[in-house]
Amino acid sequence: MIPDLCKAMAWPDGYARLRLGLKPYPWQTAIFNAVGREGSRVAVRTCNEAGKTSTLVTSLILWHMEAHTESKTVTTSGSYRQIKDQLFPQLLKASSHLEKGFEFGDCWGRHTGTKSTLSSFSTDNPGKAEGYHAQERRPGEIAGHDNPLRGYVTDAEWREMADAAHRTSLLLIMDEAKTPPQSIHDAFERCHATRWINLSSPGPAFGPFYDCFNKHRARWSTHRVQAMDCPHLWADPLKRAELEDQIQRLRPELVQSMIYGEFMPESAGMVFDMARVEAAMSGAREAVGEGKYRRAALDLSCGGDEQVLGVCDGNRAWVEWAGHIRDDEKLAQKVISHLKRCGISGDDCLADNGGAGQVQLNWFEKLKYPLNRFDFGGQPRKKELYLNARAEAYFTLADLCRMGHVLLPDDDLLREELAFARYEVDSDPLKLVQKKSLPHSPNRSDVMAMLFWQMPEFELLAAAPPDTSDRISPTRHSKDREEFAGGNFDE
Repeated sequence: MIPDLCKAMAWPDGYARLRLGLKPYPWQTAIFNAVGREGSRVAVRTCNEAGKTSTLVTSLILWHMEAHTESKTVTTSGSYRQIKDQLFPQLLKASSHLEKGFEFGDCWGRHTGTKSTLSSFSTDNPGKAEGYHAQERRPGEIAGHDNPLRGYVTDAEWREMADAAHRTSLLLIMDEAKTPPQSIHDAFERCHATRWINLSSPGPAFGPFYDCFNKHRARWSTHRVQAMDCPHLWADPLKRAELEDQIQRLRPELVQSMIYGEFMPESAGMVFDMARVEAAMSGAREAVGEGKYRRAALDLSCGGDEQVLGVCDGNRAWVEWAGHIRDDEKLAQKVISHLKRCGISGDDCLADNGGAGQVQLNWFEKLKYPLNRFDFGGQPRKKELYLNARAEAYFTLADLCRMGHVLLPDDDLLREELAFARYEVDSDPLKLVQKKSLPHSPNRSDVMAMLFWQMPEFELLAAAPPDTSDRISPTRHSKDREEFAGGNFDE
């Protein structure tokens, strides 16, 4: 009969206590017990700094490698840096207190006694998540292996336990599970894991990680961890004061995720309040500043994407020309003819200098009509609020729409691009989601963002509508707000 000690260490909670010397919190014990069951699927959404990597993930990996012969553990995360700088240093630290047997390299590990392996990867390629399966084996096949728990379990007890194992164990761990795309989750589904756990701080209320707690909840054991559940956070006076300050200071959606372990509203991450965009496109706003601020903006492309020239006179904007001309010289001639017709100099036309634009804009210089090059990836004017000029330009346009200060063209393509404009909800300073993650290139919205990036405040601007934007705009703060946007202002 396997003794109580062996039985205890066969479960993650007992292993963490007896083998690693940890004292798990009640919520950690609940998760350990859930993962310990064969066939388990566990989804955990946590507050920030809960210890999911340092305690949960590290303990589960070491337990699975040492307590299961010839097991496979596969972990993935949103970034290679998290694996290299967070996970593996924790594994090395925890395993250094154990007997020899664990070996770790660059995103791999193994246990020489149990012949178990660890593979960790960070990728948007679902192919790297495939091909892992728990292998069938005959009873007694592993009984001849050396006892990796000698000192805790006798050789006879080890053979009895090994004899009962009819299948190797496959543990899948998806850390920061809100980040990998649906294709990675689908690839993990095809692995038929013995155990599978997804862990993450929660993001917006959509996507495969969110579905674990909602649409697919019947298939998952779900757990939520708040800062109040973590004594190292809530019982520490300095940490408690820091958390309470964050509750008062941070954007509401960040507090919901970082402190309370809750998903953000579905609209979280949207740059534009689409109701205000519709009002800006309705033609009902007052047109002011005519002749005082006349600008143009040009978005370029060399592939099949649309090329767009936008113009504004005061606070009213329109699409002057849109199409696609493959010949760079003819494209420059076409744009110059429109600019001259509108009475706009090259210096008053901002043009996207990214990618192919750098080469295409050379033709405007050859034709003696150089444009003002705009670098979306360049430095913003307010570095404490925005990561780059792209974020600043988009949020400036969003705030102008929100305050009723601009008139946009009633354009379905522009409307769609503004609706898809997203920022990374946990970014500080604010950062937009990369273009490659959007349904298509944001040509028209790029143009509108450039047009109004430098618009002055006109004295004749119509009064703004009632401002209810505290929960709509991430660039507003509920205390001592300023008309211009940008995040968390000092009082």
